[in-house]
Amino acid sequence: VVVALVVSATFAVAQQAPKKDDRKRSKQEQQEIEQVVKLVDGVMAGQPAPTDITMSIEPFFMKSQEARTFVPFVLTVNNAPATPAALYIRVVNPSAVPDPKAKKVEYPWDDIHFIPAQKVAPTLHRVFMAPAGTYDVYIAYKEQTPEKNAPKGFVPKMGVLKTQVTVPDYYNGELNTSAILVAEKVNMLTAPVSMEEARERPFVFGMQELLPAVDMEFKKSEELSIFFQVYNAGLDTAGKPDVTMEYEFHRTEGGAEKFFNKTNPQLVNATTLPPQFDPAKFPIPGGITVPLASFGEGPYRLAVKITDKASGKTINRDIKFTVKG
Repeated sequence: VVVALVVSATFAVAQQAPKKDDRKRSKQEQQEIEQVVKLVDGVMAGQPAPTDITMSIEPFFMKSQEARTFVPFVLTVNNAPATPAALYIRVVNPSAVPDPKAKKVEYPWDDIHFIPAQKVAPTLHRVFMAPAGTYDVYIAYKEQTPEKNAPKGFVPKMGVLKTQVTVPDYYNGELNTSAILVAEKVNMLTAPVSMEEARERPFVFGMQELLPAVDMEFKKSEELSIFFQVYNAGLDTAGKPDVTMEYEFHRTEGGAEKFFNKTNPQLVNATTLPPQFDPAKFPIPGGITVPLASFGEGPYRLAVKITDKASGKTINRDIKFTVKG
């Protein structure tokens, strides 16, 4: 198996907190915000959610530069008209006890996005941040009411998703990894994205944008690219991590799984990391890119074994995918 190892320093940077949208809004935008907030308030109070537009999310989890987890996610949107829309995200801790004296309820995360018609798409990328724990996540999507010349009796299409997301604890000192991101495409950027762009492009890491795969089926002419970060590894006597990453491919044939191939171990230590690598600031990067031309059609499991030599701990991760002609 011909393999390109992915240990880019740009991917090693812990993510910064995205800046929530607090710009001054027009009167119409403020009305849209009030309406989507009211939609979510109603669903939280037990009212049925509108179903003109339905949604689902696939969250990813990464350590950030603060004691909250960075959660970029893929939002799949069904039946949204190709017109401007308002998107509201609210993350709720269901075990939190509200303060009756507070004038405003503070949530772990809430944010508003206005989507122009040309950016309406079946999949959107967005982000929230939260400490470790289990949360109710509400996402409201509402077609905007035209500011001028709205059709008589216009009723906007809308929908509210309620789902539960468990955010892992990356700050307890235990050896762990980020979610493993399987990339459909890797774009190299010519300039960093702005803080405003980062809210809509949360899969940008340094000068790379990793677009998550829409499914786990790949053609033989494609590549399998995975990316992840390792957290809380021990340090050697020189104060550097000493981690070995092994990648084994197993193929399912006739209902039984058989070893197919493996890569050379990937070593991340003082000799392979850049001199400026600071384990107090940067997580350990990991990942591979594998051409699939030599893979026969069928289902596979990529077994990832991460051994922390400094602490003697080992963790395992699995990625299942299918190769088609």
